[in-house]
Amino acid sequence: MKIKKRSAEWYISATHWLTSTIGMVLISLTIKVVLSFLHPNLTNVTYLYYFLYPVVMLLCVIYSAKYVNRTYIIKDVNKIVAISMVYMIIIVGGFIGMNFLSNGLIYPDYIGLIFAIILFYFVSNKYLKVV
Repeated sequence: MKIKKRSAEWYISATHWLTSTIGMVLISLTIKVVLSFLHPNLTNVTYLYYFLYPVVMLLCVIYSAKYVNRTYIIKDVNKIVAISMVYMIIIVGGFIGMNFLSNGLIYPDYIGLIFAIILFYFVSNKYLKVV
């Protein structure tokens, strides 16, 4: 059995957030490219993508939580989730704010991002375990 590491909570939170986000982005882009090759109608591809995005996110957050549970000693799940949420809100909010300030538009994707933040919070709370 692999020995679990003791790390600072900010480091565990960053690992959890980055693992789930990088996985989500890579898998989502792969799905979008495959769907766009299979179906030339961009509107249908976008709707399929919006449907699959929460599923991909759910799977990536579950994977990340299991990875963090296997690798690190977690003392306080709530603190890990809270710090991860701060990372997510600052980074995602920064991109939304930067896009809004440069274009002055609010895109429908922002609703998905808000949903992603909520889903990330609840799934992380459920799957991260105190060890």
